[in-house]
Amino acid sequence: MDDKIKGLFPITQAAAACGLSRSTLMRMEEKGLLTPAYISPNSGRRYYDNHNISRILQIQQFQSMGFNAKETSAYFTQGGDVSELLAILEDKLSLLQRNVEELRIRASTSPDMSVQMITLPETVCCTRRYTLLTVQEKYDAMYDFFHECVENGYVLAQEPLFIINERTDYLEGQISTEPYPLHVCVPVQPESAPESAVRFPSCKALSVLFYGDYNRLDEAWLRLGKEAKERGLVPAALPRGIAIVAPYTGREIDPGKYCSRIVMPVTEG
Repeated sequence: MDDKIKGLFPITQAAAACGLSRSTLMRMEEKGLLTPAYISPNSGRRYYDNHNISRILQIQQFQSMGFNAKETSAYFTQGGDVSELLAILEDKLSLLQRNVEELRIRASTSPDMSVQMITLPETVCCTRRYTLLTVQEKYDAMYDFFHECVENGYVLAQEPLFIINERTDYLEGQISTEPYPLHVCVPVQPESAPESAVRFPSCKALSVLFYGDYNRLDEAWLRLGKEAKERGLVPAALPRGIAIVAPYTGREIDPGKYCSRIVMPVTEG
């Protein structure tokens, strides 16, 4: 036996110990994640030591956490520093928690309006300003602009579409019958957003959440204004209407399952 392979494991044995196939170890090597302890210059056969086996198990663990090859490789090249991996995982956890919360919202069938303080996430959006009044006009504008963003090749984010409303009537306990300016906002991926995109920073907001079609929309606006007044809150930015579950999310969705938020950003204090 070649002294150089004494105490080493052939690729089939190493793969079996980790519950993987030979081809999987080869792919790890191709991605720069794994270097065999010894490669025979004559046959090209690969041999692995205990450190290789432990590394493979660590790679599997990182893969189960959702890290890609580049992120995993960085952990090893940076001497085992986990700070970057931790930051990535915390971001994923935050997104997962928000997704769970959204599905809980969707699962509810409560006819009542829910009022609460929430934190709006930072969002990068393509925006367009309109002057509209009716729900149908707003929906048509949102649908058309969404379509245009797709045609332009923008990479869309998973955040729901929303409208920023240039209105203050709800704070005065009334609903205007005059058209008012609004901005349709289509969230896009920050890294591929066009130069014209607008970044909305994370902020605290007073929220009114309600279910069903839009017959209660005016009621929700008045409830938002009433709650803001009673809590002594002052708007920090224009209010938004967020379409969590709306006609654009699926033709099959029962209007009774629609879910919307009316939110007013406020100054933290």
